[in-house]
Amino acid sequence: MELGGFVCRGLVLSLMLVVLVGPCSVFSQCQKISSCSCRLPNAGIIDLTPIGSGNPLYKDLKATQFPDDFLYSWNPCKDFTETDACKGVAACQKSTDGQTSYSLGDQGSATFGGDNKTVTVSYTGPSPDNRQSQVTLTCSSGATQFTVLGEDQTVSLYKFELKSPCACPGAGSGCAGGAISGGSILLIVCTVLLVGYIVGGILFMSFVKKASGTDRIPNKEFWKDLPTLVKDGAVFAVSPLRGKGKQYDNI
Repeated sequence: MELGGFVCRGLVLSLMLVVLVGPCSVFSQCQKISSCSCRLPNAGIIDLTPIGSGNPLYKDLKATQFPDDFLYSWNPCKDFTETDACKGVAACQKSTDGQTSYSLGDQGSATFGGDNKTVTVSYTGPSPDNRQSQVTLTCSSGATQFTVLGEDQTVSLYKFELKSPCACPGAGSGCAGGAISGGSILLIVCTVLLVGYIVGGILFMSFVKKASGTDRIPNKEFWKDLPTLVKDGAVFAVSPLRGKGKQYDNI
């Protein structure tokens, strides 16, 4: 295989991957604005403020996924006080008899994680326990729902889930829904281009080229050679690093 042709095929493959895959794989971490809001680049702001706060808003709920002998409370945006051990906290763990309680972190310890698919807000309690809790923010329509999952002992983490329109990036005032995000636009464009390419190509091959069977697949030879192209590209990229590059004739 000559170097010129090899590079040309590699460039074509790279361009195809950028056009078809690039816009659909944009994921970024949610950047903290406050203890109850963060910004997803190309998607929008997630703001839990409209949900409101109580003392606390969600109080003494039992775990559903990992049942135990404790009750859990959580308050978005503002700290609350429930027991001597849970003073000025965002989340609290309390025994059912009320004799024992632990802080699961305050608003000052809030950190955001995840990406465009899943966003979480986590808290860390004081030493010596340093108990950690995490609320998964799930974008949904309808009424806001808060669920206590409980302690996942495999990762020593107390898990909660909040399903709410306010967990959607770019939600409007009062979390009634917002404008379509940049990430959603990219996904829509990517899907339309891909569907248009496949459907349009099959129709063209069928009615203009009078093809039948698998010959109706647009650029059939390219897709058949794609695994080889990927393999050749990987070898071409890695071989110089391993000092085993092939010798090519000068053009």
